[in-house]
Parts: sequence; structure tokens; C-alpha cells
Amino acid sequence: MSNVAAMTAPSHVRVAGEGSDFRAIAADVTPRGNLVPDTHLVALLREHGVSTIWSHDRDLRRFRGNTVRDPFAPDHSTGFEEPYSRSP
Repeated sequence: MSNVAAMTAPSHVRVAGEGSDFRAIAADVTPRGNLVPDTHLVALLREHGVSTIWSHDRDLRRFRGNTVRDPFAPDHSTGFEEPYSRSP
């Protein structure tokens, strides 16, 4: 246990864990099945001030107060597209 205490002692280290927001978020969506880990994730995001998540998971759109950006949507360029088309 002393190793864990030593790692979390510096002031710049933050331990991830949902706070009081979890119950409020869970009350909004009534999580069951796959929504349970999504509810934990959204609570963690809010607890640490993150308002946007990049995910292809459509269930995350059920939660109010966060923005979900789909990295696979056609309007998001990855920067790795082929600069030209190859001929066969």
C-alpha cells in the first residue's frame, strides 16, 4: 500500500473516480447492460472537467451535458488519406 500512497502523493497526480455525479447521471438514463460502463465513463468525464469524447459508441449520446464526436464520421479527416488513387 505504501507504493500506491507514494504514487498518488504528488499534487499533480489525480486519481480517477466518479464522485456524486454518478447517481444523478444514472437517474437520467436508468443504466442497464451496456449503459452501466458508459454511465461510469460519463461520470468520470464530468468529474474531471472533460466535456467532449471522441467515440463511435452511439449510446454515449443519451447523456446530457457532453459532446460526442464520431471519429469515423465522413466530416472528420484523419490526415492519413491517400493523396492520390492508385491505378490497378
